[in-house]
Amino acid sequence: MFEAKEEFTYEVRYGFMRLGNVFVSSRDTVINGEQLLHSIAVIQSNSGIPLMGSRRYEYHSLLSRNDSTTWAHKFWVDNIHRGRFPEYGYTFDYERGEIIVVKHDAPTDTLDLPTRLDGGPALFYVGRQHAGTESEIDFPIFIDEEVAVVNIRNTLNRDRVRSAAHGNDMVDVYLSYGDASINGPFGFNGKFESRYDTSEWRIPIEARVSVWIGNVRVQLIDFQKNE
Repeated sequence: MFEAKEEFTYEVRYGFMRLGNVFVSSRDTVINGEQLLHSIAVIQSNSGIPLMGSRRYEYHSLLSRNDSTTWAHKFWVDNIHRGRFPEYGYTFDYERGEIIVVKHDAPTDTLDLPTRLDGGPALFYVGRQHAGTESEIDFPIFIDEEVAVVNIRNTLNRDRVRSAAHGNDMVDVYLSYGDASINGPFGFNGKFESRYDTSEWRIPIEARVSVWIGNVRVQLIDFQKNE
């Protein structure tokens, strides 16, 4: 799944209201002779919602992985609707043990690098690696220039959910539960549940996420796997 060239489209809903969409894609890239995965997560708001308007953020990570985890060499965020490329970003220099902080394409700070880190997108792959197992992991991410820990409890418990990406049929899924004491994009601030299909690809079908307005559902509506 880490090497697959995939494209996911998710719909984000609060009750009957569509808040926006999330698009996740990946492609191979080579930097300094090392093959990495370039993961891109795009958040696009529903421009029809009053007081919100059109907002678009693109989250980029250049990732490596081993059998148990995934980590970034570089992470950055492009604020498309305000024309900031990037708005901020981090380079993780594991040889020197440093995090180089960049804002508006200019270095602003150098911090200590305590462990392998990412700005968030690696969770998409770490969750899939461990879905359908009885395991608990604490995954460190670097957000707001601080290290935070996301706890994920994976289970063998199964459920069935209706999936628009599978012709609106019922799909068997594994359940995972998480807790993140962070303030993330669009008000993400707490507990979440993840549902992965039971195929070898462990495709993320649905997430139920706590945000400042209550709970939202992030549901897969389209999936493409490109060889």
